[in-house]
Amino acid sequence: MSKEKKIREKKKPLFIEAISMIVVLLALVIYSVKLDISIIPAMMIAIVWSMVVAYRCGYGWNDIMAPVYEREKGVVEVFFIILLIGAFISTMMFSGTIPVIIYYLINVISPSLMIVLSFLLTAIVSVIIGTSWGTAGTVGVIMLAIAQSMGVPLPIVAGAVASGSHVGQLCSPMADTSNVAASFADVDTMTMIKRMAYYTLPVIGIATILYAVLGFMNGSGSGDMASAQLIHQEIGSVFNTNVLVILPMVLVFILTFMKKPIVMTLGITSLLGIVFGMIFNGFSFGEGLNALYSGFTVAGSAGIAEEGFSDIFLNLCNRGGATSMVSPAIIVIVASMYGTILMEIKALDVIAETVFSKVKSRVLLSTSAVVLAGLIVSLTSSSFLAGMMPKDLFLKKFEEEGMDSMDLVSAALSASTQYLTCIPWCDTAIFLAGISGVSTLAALPYNFFGWGCSAMVIVLSIFGIGYKNGTRMFKLESQKVIE
Repeated sequence: MSKEKKIREKKKPLFIEAISMIVVLLALVIYSVKLDISIIPAMMIAIVWSMVVAYRCGYGWNDIMAPVYEREKGVVEVFFIILLIGAFISTMMFSGTIPVIIYYLINVISPSLMIVLSFLLTAIVSVIIGTSWGTAGTVGVIMLAIAQSMGVPLPIVAGAVASGSHVGQLCSPMADTSNVAASFADVDTMTMIKRMAYYTLPVIGIATILYAVLGFMNGSGSGDMASAQLIHQEIGSVFNTNVLVILPMVLVFILTFMKKPIVMTLGITSLLGIVFGMIFNGFSFGEGLNALYSGFTVAGSAGIAEEGFSDIFLNLCNRGGATSMVSPAIIVIVASMYGTILMEIKALDVIAETVFSKVKSRVLLSTSAVVLAGLIVSLTSSSFLAGMMPKDLFLKKFEEEGMDSMDLVSAALSASTQYLTCIPWCDTAIFLAGISGVSTLAALPYNFFGWGCSAMVIVLSIFGIGYKNGTRMFKLESQKVIE
């Protein structure tokens, strides 16, 4: 007589169980950072613990893995993009594109202005093209390389690049974030950008001043220019400095501005980089393929003995390759699995309902929207979800306090889009750390726009600046049409 398979009843985790899943992860990540080791083992243990909680809540193996498999389909593209970033950087070295850009700019840019220019140039480009990854992967890479050649502290420059490359997410009408935020708030895009400008403009101003001060504090030594001159000579001795070599980078900007898929953009320009390296530098096709995979080296790719070259030059050139980004790509997969499990068993819902259910007042509601957005981003790497959940939970309460959907959505998305650059296991932070060679936590103190927008949301809520029950400096575009 066969026994019928018992169907376990699924239920939400207890609050203590839900919060433990986050505490375990944070504790292990902090411990890993302290030991200066990869956070991948920490996240794997956190996944095991989340599965234990899920099983106690009635979820079987298939119940857990089915949504994980579905989510990982979308992660595959991110995984491939991260590998392509490594390939792109190495082929831009192979072609001489990055070295030649440095060759021409190194005598133009003052070391003391390097940090503030890293922020301002990436900010301007991100607003123009509306793409943070595209900006960081092009202008950001160049500014980081120039800073390294000048001896300017890389953690500061990495923070400036992370900040600047994400200004467009909140200020550009071409950015997907700005348009999605507008749809969440049921207003037009420019109206939403103007609302978020209450947060973004003061932070941009403060960040510019701080980066300028840091630049003069860290880039005014005479040794910096001497080092820059040496790098200038060494680049000329290895690479062909014909200005045409920068064309692959120009193509990146064109394709990015045209909103072509980033995989296509990186793939085409990487192959073009190999061709340019063969034509202009005389490197072989085989070494180009090897550089694409394993990274560019002066000795291996160019076939030039490294003796006699400065350490700064070698560190500048010997980089990239798909294999250099394997660890960051794995983190994306592991983090996605962890976040999917928490979402599937509704652990995040339990935390939100328990912690934020009785929150009132403008300050507490705005702060809660910021905190909840950060929590969602840390678990899902999705700024869009971090805009939807707070709206579902807080909109009625915001309206009861005299605020509207723009106040709520602008607070949540101003925070969530920037948290992506601050949380080490988020895909954007992993990407930025990969191109800079600087860990997310090392750059975090200098990522002023990254955490400054959240701080500004809270500060302005205290004074009521920009809210519906205050006086806004603009009218809704729909109102202008009626008038």
